Amino acid sequence: MSAEPRALRPDLPVPLPPAPPAAAVVRFGLTLVREPAFERTHRLTVGLAVASVVLVVAGQLVPGGWPVTVAGVVLAAYALVREAALRVLQHEQRAFEPAWLASRSARLRAGEFEVVRCLVEGRSRDLTDPAAVADLLAHGAGDARVVLDFLHEPATLERVHRRLRDVTLHPASSPGSPARVRFTDARYAVRPSGVRSYWRLGTPLVLRTAGPADPAAVRAGTGSTDRPGAAPPAGARPPGTSSA
Repeated sequence: MSAEPRALRPDLPVPLPPAPPAAAVVRFGLTLVREPAFERTHRLTVGLAVASVVLVVAGQLVPGGWPVTVAGVVLAAYALVREAALRVLQHEQRAFEPAWLASRSARLRAGEFEVVRCLVEGRSRDLTDPAAVADLLAHGAGDARVVLDFLHEPATLERVHRRLRDVTLHPASSPGSPARVRFTDARYAVRPSGVRSYWRLGTPLVLRTAGPADPAAVRAGTGSTDRPGAAPPAGARPPGTSSA
């Protein structure tokens, strides 16, 4: 099996199920498969079976053609063994793949990407500036359109479109630090070829931005946290007190 990729990118190579070194060598010797492209490998097996029939027939028609016949029989036997081994491997792949996707998806949801540009209703917002972040927290509308450009490996720029209500701001970085985005509902899926993945980033996202003067301010769509030390609403008891 290939080494687990560490980069967060959409097109990860899908590995085969893990196997001990000796078993992996035997598996490759039987199947000649290094990646889970089973549709292609099954077509190759059919081609081997057809070639074996041609060889057997040719050996019967050519005087002294018994070596050709033997080659055809050997090739037919290999095609049968290969097809059986492929079916076993394909069954193992079906059992292994969901767990691999779940593991990669969990890492994707926990990972962060550097934001290179943020537009809110077409207006550029500097997420490295605490004052700009504070203004966004104070005046952003829940239905405002947000466009984010972010970087992922290998040095690729990607753009997503959201509404501000789908964005949670965490003003926790030091001023001047690049903003970072995390997709909390992201997951990986496998392309029809079975060889590489792609990602679905989902709708909600978290932006880690420069911290404003009030470090407790956090906005999720149209809501925000109360300021530390703020007076309780009318009729409410302050925290830590009890009725007589």
